Amino acid sequence: MRTVKLVIGFDGTRYEGWQSQKKGKTLQEVFEKALSQILKEKKVDLIGSSRTDSGVHAKGFVAHFRTHSVLKDAKIKDALNYYIPRDILVYSAKTVSATFHARYGAKSKIYQYDIWCSKTRPLFEAPFALWHPHALNLNKMKQAVRHFVGEHDFSAFYDKGGDMPKSAVRSIRRISIHKEESMIRIQMEGSGFLRHMIRVIVGTLIEVGRGKLASQAIPGILSSKDRSKAGSTAKAHGLTLLQVKY
Repeated sequence: MRTVKLVIGFDGTRYEGWQSQKKGKTLQEVFEKALSQILKEKKVDLIGSSRTDSGVHAKGFVAHFRTHSVLKDAKIKDALNYYIPRDILVYSAKTVSATFHARYGAKSKIYQYDIWCSKTRPLFEAPFALWHPHALNLNKMKQAVRHFVGEHDFSAFYDKGGDMPKSAVRSIRRISIHKEESMIRIQMEGSGFLRHMIRVIVGTLIEVGRGKLASQAIPGILSSKDRSKAGSTAKAHGLTLLQVKY
């Protein structure tokens, strides 16, 4: 048996996230079906670096599988890109150490959330950015993001559901926010994130940018552990997983 690591990009618009489930089309099932055909194995278990929400995109998603096949890495990559839909792309396939684990070996993940801040709706950017037609105060948003950096209990900044975590304590290593013409781009790196956590943080930052919430209110919301005090959950399609670090 050998372990093969995949680095994957995808437009998540048509998919119900990564992990296989009873209803809806998922990326995991698309890949496992293709791998079974390519490797001529009845069942291939593909482990992803994270679950990802329905509609979320990726440029650097990582997954791994184990196989008896002797098919070369380059052939696996080319065959996958032949069989999978055109809104998914395999950037690389590489045989790695048997100890590699896409999920448990991840040290940190970098996500990006894009906000199209203009009275005119986006065109080509539309599938990958949240359209916000109202002005946002970037300086106030920059003041607010500093309060999220470090280790905190993020109970107020995630939506409960699914498998409940043992702890809501997470560590955010860095957050950057800048504007390129009409696009406000937020990047966030952390060791792990709770369900919808990034999207709730973004929704809260939008409230700060609109002047509906003071940037100084963030520490109090964190300490309250009360979800109702934070902003709404920003839509999934503005979120992209950029990189998984090991």
